[in-house]
Amino acid sequence: MDLEKDWPKRQVFHFDFSGISTAKDLSAYINIRISEYEEVYGRKEMYMPLKDRMYDLMQRAYDKTGQQVAVLVDEYDAPLQHTLFIQNEQEALKDVYRDFFPCFKTGRHLLKCLFLTGIMKFTQLSLFSVLNTVVNLSFNKKYATVCGITRNELLQEFDAELDALADEKEISKAEAIAQMEAMYDGYHFHWKGEGVFNPYSVINALSDGDIMNYWISTGGNQMLSSMLQRFGSKEADYEGICIDRLSLEESDANATNVILFLYQAGYLTIKDFDGDVYTLGFPNREVRQALYSIVLPNALAKSEEDVSNCTTRIKTALNKADIETVMENLRAIVAGTPYSQDNSQKALEERFVFILKHILYLCKCELEEERHVAKGRIDLVAHHPKCILVMEMKMDSNGGLAAADEQMTDRHYVNAYMAEKKPVFAVSIEFSSEQRGITSYKINRCN
Repeated sequence: MDLEKDWPKRQVFHFDFSGISTAKDLSAYINIRISEYEEVYGRKEMYMPLKDRMYDLMQRAYDKTGQQVAVLVDEYDAPLQHTLFIQNEQEALKDVYRDFFPCFKTGRHLLKCLFLTGIMKFTQLSLFSVLNTVVNLSFNKKYATVCGITRNELLQEFDAELDALADEKEISKAEAIAQMEAMYDGYHFHWKGEGVFNPYSVINALSDGDIMNYWISTGGNQMLSSMLQRFGSKEADYEGICIDRLSLEESDANATNVILFLYQAGYLTIKDFDGDVYTLGFPNREVRQALYSIVLPNALAKSEEDVSNCTTRIKTALNKADIETVMENLRAIVAGTPYSQDNSQKALEERFVFILKHILYLCKCELEEERHVAKGRIDLVAHHPKCILVMEMKMDSNGGLAAADEQMTDRHYVNAYMAEKKPVFAVSIEFSSEQRGITSYKINRCN
């Protein structure tokens, strides 16, 4: 903005590919949009190839206004996303892209700027080879905050709205800001760049006067679910994932690289960088909840509705500190968990712990894993606003419930939490590899 001095009025040609999923629809849409602009500027010939029509349109606009034109293509990658697993449709779409985009290179003298938005790279289209002047801003520190809201912007521009949010939720303003940070902040588009909040979620939260999960309504969940079913690990935590720099910065989206897809789709963000390797992780609670609402049905071989209903019952029980009902619902949802490739005792126990912790996370618990205390390490501690669960878990082949309860008692795991004002429960759990679930548990109220 600061670089522009004259601000001349120029023609902007705007295309929006969102919601398009077939080559036929994409071709029809582009032709309709060009026809709308041709009503203003005219057309050289009745029957012209797509690339020639767009070139002719830019030339006519330039001749009439005396100004180079701007072209904006919003969500250029949406049709390719929708057809990621449909090879024939992908090929047909690529043909449409190759017909449309080359005119922006041959007509570059007519262009002031060409701006493409999207979440994924598809350089195999030859799009970026025919448009070799296009610059990818995705990892440019200069633009790291352009698509989000910084903390300073939130505090300065939304001060009155934050006051209203705090009043609506009957909490302090500082607490409202802290909850907003935990839920919506944490995106980094450069490892040295400032973090940003998700603008869509921030605006909705301030408008509604509530801090909810808005990410789940932004789309893309069905494609992610299909990808995870085909290529994703059912036990993957996706936190602290390492990926080579070239792979992250240069690789195209594809139907098999789950980590690359999760980064480009915004489920993972940059946490650290050592010069050759990026470390990725969840940006915030909202995204992690959204992802595991998709991951858990796959891991459990249950429907999304079943998992959602179960988590709703657990949330209600946690609000009442009714841990017996919490455990009965956990037993029900974990029952019949599918076998995985690695059925060793350690792998099975880790898998059950993985499932339990993410169900509790979806139920708004803050989690501590493998917490070190004086005499050992606690498997899992779940902090809920109404109670604390200190959990020790054993496979039946590794001593089961008796061993878990003995370890909980002998090593005084609950002592670290006895000063808490809310109820503290020691929960010992036995898993069975044969029954593929929770076979027994013991609950003790400790304060």
